[in-house]
Amino acid sequence: MTENIILLALSVVGFLVSYHIHVKKKKAEKLVCFVGKDCDKVIHSEYNALIFGIHNEVLGMLYYGFAIVLTVLPFLGVIMLLGFPLTSVLLVVSGLAALFSVLLTFIQLFLLKEICEYCLVSAAVSIAMFVVRIF
Repeated sequence: MTENIILLALSVVGFLVSYHIHVKKKKAEKLVCFVGKDCDKVIHSEYNALIFGIHNEVLGMLYYGFAIVLTVLPFLGVIMLLGFPLTSVLLVVSGLAALFSVLLTFIQLFLLKEICEYCLVSAAVSIAMFVVRIF
């Protein structure tokens, strides 16, 4: 159960970071980064809607929200989802999210040559969730 508490905390952090980016974009406010030079260049880039045209921060909120549900369900006695163990579902989903995060980080560093620290935090959270799920 300690693993689920860690995953829940990571999911909440990831959701809040994605939500913060989403709100800033919706309000057309500049996203201030302290490490990178221009976070807005990253979040408004052509790479921000790679999957079905859905913006990455919205995908992040959906993923982290789903992860929150999956980590809360065992506390309610639910251990299966559509015939699959919740642990397996979360492993697959977090693995895909971690791979996507690696791709987005590569795009930031090597194609855009800009760093968005909020995006890097989200990527680190996704990868951490996968690592926690593995071990």
